[in-house]
Amino acid sequence: MVVGRTLWDFIIEAFQTPGIGVILIALLILFELILILILLLVHNGLLDLKFSYGGLGLELHQLAALVA
Repeated sequence: MVVGRTLWDFIIEAFQTPGIGVILIALLILFELILILILLLVHNGLLDLKFSYGGLGLELHQLAALVA
């Protein structure tokens, strides 16, 4: 009988692997910093967030487009 493995099994094994765990933590920290940067740009009005049924879109604000 074949028993399926879940995504969580692979995540747990990745964190238990000696070299991969550090890389995954570094990627998680980098992702958080990018998210904070995007939220700061949205808060300052340099980026626009567009919500739709298809997902989330980031658009450059008109003032930022003129400066660039």
